[in-house]
Amino acid sequence: MTGIDELRSLLLTTDRLLARGSSPQALSRAVATGLMIRLRPGFYVDASARGLRRDDRHLLLILAADRCLLEPVFTHWSAALVLGLPSWGLPLRTVSVSRYGQAQRSRNTRLMKHDTAVVEADEILNVGGLRVTAPARTVVDVARACGRDASVSVADAAVKGELATPASLELALAQAAGRTGIKKARHAMSLVDGRSESVAETLSRLSFLDHGLPTPETQQNIFDPHGNRIACVDFLWREYGVIGECDGFGKYFDGNDPAEVRRRLAREKDRDAELIALGYRVIHWRWADLEQPWLLAERIRRVLSPAAR
Repeated sequence: MTGIDELRSLLLTTDRLLARGSSPQALSRAVATGLMIRLRPGFYVDASARGLRRDDRHLLLILAADRCLLEPVFTHWSAALVLGLPSWGLPLRTVSVSRYGQAQRSRNTRLMKHDTAVVEADEILNVGGLRVTAPARTVVDVARACGRDASVSVADAAVKGELATPASLELALAQAAGRTGIKKARHAMSLVDGRSESVAETLSRLSFLDHGLPTPETQQNIFDPHGNRIACVDFLWREYGVIGECDGFGKYFDGNDPAEVRRRLAREKDRDAELIALGYRVIHWRWADLEQPWLLAERIRRVLSPAAR
């Protein structure tokens, strides 16, 4: 994700553009022809912003809102993004901001969702010049408003990154009692596993639950007979002697030259060979497999069944 300061430098205001010699008519033509993008009334970015990632485009909307509102506090998915939490499954077309302090703008619009729940002073952090709800409050707000899988992914990342703890999430749930969506938030928080290292691992774990697979241990060390650690595996069905690995292409390809990619793939192949030599069966899957979870579940079930016999 691009840095907040770098994104802030991309913002162009109407006043700034007019001072450069543009006219209101020229601005309208630039938007109509696609040369510029209007984020909200009075705020623009160059057309090159279309090449930015989805997360960065939402941060631009946040920065524009921050400039035109009076000391806003960003909440829910907007706060999650500023805090560096994963955006998978979150509704990033709309900026979520606390209504408090913005009573004159309290109605939801196409661009803004105004949260009506009170935000206490001790629930506000300043991150890169932006005021956002604290991590535990943010996680619970997301879980009240969004789907289970996205909510658990955000919570897993918050706990893994030590932004929140199980205790702080419990407290945030207690403080949110009576608010809309609190029941589904409690359910989502009951599924949190701070050992999860990616959204893909979280979705894998939830898929196992949904499709009735045995619950595996997560992030388990595997040792050889001499006590030397061979690997830390994503999932371990210990009683079946089966290891599951959720592979993201990023760990092989992101920023790596071809030689490094080959080295990483070779190391994984050697590691799998050692695990198999110890008697384990190893199954790998990728993000694309998570898009058809019923097929992945059936594949894993077929591996577990012979192992059980």
